Amino acid sequence: MELDLSLEKLKKSKEFKEGISENKNAFFSYAFKMIEANKDAPWQLGFYNKSTDKVLTFIVDDNFIQMQQEEEIFKKPDMEVKPIEIEKAKLMFEKILKKAEEFQKKKYPKELVSKTITILQNLEQFGTVWNITFVMHSFRTLNMKINPESGEILHHNLESLMDFVKE
Repeated sequence: MELDLSLEKLKKSKEFKEGISENKNAFFSYAFKMIEANKDAPWQLGFYNKSTDKVLTFIVDDNFIQMQQEEEIFKKPDMEVKPIEIEKAKLMFEKILKKAEEFQKKKYPKELVSKTITILQNLEQFGTVWNITFVMHSFRTLNMKINPESGEILHHNLESLMDFVKE
């Protein structure tokens, strides 16, 4: 299901109305989807409440909507969470994903993707952006920041997962 349809379905649901009634100041802060073995997980749509510094996440699938427990948000202490400017997400998710895959095959043709992690978020440096990470069989990650209006790849980097290992 496309992101816009998932968001529309969520906003009409009783789960959303109940969850947001307790979090009146919460705003749409991220959309997350993982793809593994060509199988899409459901959308996870997050709403950030600045007064509690917590996020309320809803899982939206074709057949159900599930509200998760409100959780601490994973961020640096001085980082400000910003709302997604959804009107900027003009290109369909499938088209954004296709652009990312084409870029990976052209720039890093020997790398094989095992998992795809996608997040629509509002980052200070880029604004509302698709943050897409391909986890490779070679224990590397290719991270791309993609403009949701044009599909332009604004930034990319390939890193070894071993660089993340702390002693």
